[in-house]
Amino acid sequence: MRFLSNLVITTAFTFVLVACSSDKNDSSKKDSGANQTQQTAKSDPYNSQQKSSGSTEITITDYQMSGIEFTLDGKPMSIAGITFTPASQWQDFGPSGMRAASYAYGPLEPDTNASTLAVFHFGKGQGGTIEANMDRWIKQFSLPDGRDPATATITYERTVAGYPAHVMTLFGIYNESVRPMSQEKIAREEYRLVAIIVEAPGGNVFFKLTGPD
Repeated sequence: MRFLSNLVITTAFTFVLVACSSDKNDSSKKDSGANQTQQTAKSDPYNSQQKSSGSTEITITDYQMSGIEFTLDGKPMSIAGITFTPASQWQDFGPSGMRAASYAYGPLEPDTNASTLAVFHFGKGQGGTIEANMDRWIKQFSLPDGRDPATATITYERTVAGYPAHVMTLFGIYNESVRPMSQEKIAREEYRLVAIIVEAPGGNVFFKLTGPD
């Protein structure tokens, strides 16, 4: 079931996890480049060669609504000078290890695995560059035809409440570590990554959502 197709940030830093295309109603930001990407995505689920330059807001329109309603009345979380409120339907596991917050939802039939959202914050100037983190996440994926997963990655930037936010999404085979830092991997087919890195006042905050597409 396609329900990992959107992670929208509102101006109040409320993060909404829903099953619809990102910024679906924001037609004012669509240009010819974005429209071309939409058409390509419909015919190529791996979005080959459609990595954006970062200057264009990309909207993918081929996702299906899951019919799930999420209520943003979970426990608010403040990290590095920003506050976000998760959906109460998501399990809140709190901080753990390197994770400043951790959530899970599902699984939804016919999937057997839940989706997870990990939130990281390492302090101001810590945690590596935005580009290095995105590159590391991309390398956790592979494509069935052997292509470089970077060719299937869509990235773009936006400003939320005055703070820069860097967004990326990738669909493919997620080579998940059986435990943190382990070299042993489990290949999860038809998985999606949606990640957002927010340049918060207290340092970058990393939101990494992975799960069955």
